[in-house]
Amino acid sequence: MSLKTTTIKKQERVQRVMQLFERYPVFAIADLKGMKANQLQLLKKKFKDDLEIHVSKNTLVARALKEMGFRDLEAVEKYLSGPNAFVFSKKNPFQMYLMFEKNKVESAASPGETAPNDIVVTAGNTGMQPGPILSKFGAAKIPTKIQDGTVWIAKDTTVVEKGKVISADVADLLSKLGLKPILVGLKLRMAYDGIAIPGEMLAVNLDEYRSMITDAVRSAFNLSINAAYPTPETISLTVAKAYNEAKSVAIEAGIPIPEIMNELIAVAASRGKALAAEVSKKHPELNL
Repeated sequence: MSLKTTTIKKQERVQRVMQLFERYPVFAIADLKGMKANQLQLLKKKFKDDLEIHVSKNTLVARALKEMGFRDLEAVEKYLSGPNAFVFSKKNPFQMYLMFEKNKVESAASPGETAPNDIVVTAGNTGMQPGPILSKFGAAKIPTKIQDGTVWIAKDTTVVEKGKVISADVADLLSKLGLKPILVGLKLRMAYDGIAIPGEMLAVNLDEYRSMITDAVRSAFNLSINAAYPTPETISLTVAKAYNEAKSVAIEAGIPIPEIMNELIAVAASRGKALAAEVSKKHPELNL
């Protein structure tokens, strides 16, 4: 390929990236480390209606942003290293993060790979015939038994703990068992929605966040009522509370107003009965 042809193709790629930046208000940079091509294709297919995932060289993306006069280039450039995918969307960055977190792809374990979580084989029939395979189970410290002519795993066993390196023997055994114990997905390193948001800030715990919002709303509601600060949401309860408190004061003070006459009479009758009871104790001859 001639130098001129290479230059033209590079410029075409830059133009393509510029079009994506112009088309979408939100973009993110995702770490491609550990992601295989077929797994990326699965994610592209799954999210094709909501996201556009584009793989490009960091240098071409930086060049596209410079040619566009992107105002926050410095904030984005620090993420332009290593294997990256560029995700474009009209969804907010936090939704994008959750979409990738909830849609990881099952993958076979590879020798030398670090286990992202405990890898567990469950008890049951492997369908394998007894033979040399038993030595692999033994090496992986997986208890087995022979039943009905096949190898059974005797109990659920953690073969690799989270953070430990997967050995070649264990990877081979997991493959023979047909297991894909690794969940891989795109990890957003940053997202941009008018400002650059670091990936660690995108990891919102929705349940915790929802609980915090609920507590804040409840506290604000109570404060508004107790402080008699009228808002559209609390005015009816504030008025009801004030009315009941005013009634209590009027009853206690014995103020005869139409709204509380029944209560006043009831209180007077009750107090009269109590007084009569006390007097009767001292003067039973009065027969009150």
